[in-house]
Amino acid sequence: MELKVGKKIYSAARMTQTTACIVCQGPLTLFGPYSTYTFMRCLVCGTIQLSPMPDEAEMGRAYQTEYVAYKQTKEFSDPEKWRNVSRTYRASIIQVLTDYRVNGMVVDFGAGWGHLVNAMIQRGFDARGVEISRDQVAYAQQRGLPIQQGDLNTLREFEGQVSALTMSAVFEHLVNHAAVLSAVHRLLKDDGLLVTLHPTAATFRLVGNLFRFGNKRKPLPDLAGALTAPWHTVLFSIEGTKQMIARHGFEIVEIRPAPQGRLGGILGLIQVSLELVNKLGWRAWNTRWPLVTTHIFVFRKVSSVAPG
Repeated sequence: MELKVGKKIYSAARMTQTTACIVCQGPLTLFGPYSTYTFMRCLVCGTIQLSPMPDEAEMGRAYQTEYVAYKQTKEFSDPEKWRNVSRTYRASIIQVLTDYRVNGMVVDFGAGWGHLVNAMIQRGFDARGVEISRDQVAYAQQRGLPIQQGDLNTLREFEGQVSALTMSAVFEHLVNHAAVLSAVHRLLKDDGLLVTLHPTAATFRLVGNLFRFGNKRKPLPDLAGALTAPWHTVLFSIEGTKQMIARHGFEIVEIRPAPQGRLGGILGLIQVSLELVNKLGWRAWNTRWPLVTTHIFVFRKVSSVAPG
């Protein structure tokens, strides 16, 4: 299999074949094909993941130069449209920081166009961001936002000084989760918070199967960008998220249902309606409620040294 991004073909030899779940090492079963890619599902923790997994270095180069042009969704590729669509995500993350009385430096990893950093600064937080996409960093810096290009390793001067690190729709994009979580652990103060908002597997498994009438060999639908390979590498289940992050020196503090975005037209009406239904379902069933597409996870750093 070759890694195709935009018009470029990347080396198939450098992709990593996955024969077991990246979270729990459980057995994998076919979830379905998407374009030239294949998604597998773990029979133990329910996490959905690409197999083979893209090469980290090649994906990093693709994110630097191609991600915005690829137009995963037309709303995401337009910074002003994305500002409007993602306003509910920003508000929900800021609410978490407020509820936990975060005081000190906040780093937004995968800061994108900088809208969350801007909103946090406006609310009085000492916020900064890091982003790999050149186009998005240029946009943010032109607006005077403290966002630099690179990954978390570019922030080594702040190790042990960060009160909270946020990721908004980032965790599903990662290739080397262990390396990122280790870097997060180094940056955070003792008892610092990791707040990640990302799509989870349950709803997309349900809808993906319904769209294909249970035929796993039929191509998967796009599902509003949730399954846009190779950009989305893993849709973690709730249990998969907890296991993956906990093993890197964190404990789960809280899980919240994330709001829907705010697309226009019929999709926007569906989002608002689903959000209302989810509020009722969450009260009754909590994390067992299957129609929440995206969750907010709050973790606390609990050990001074991250596991290797």
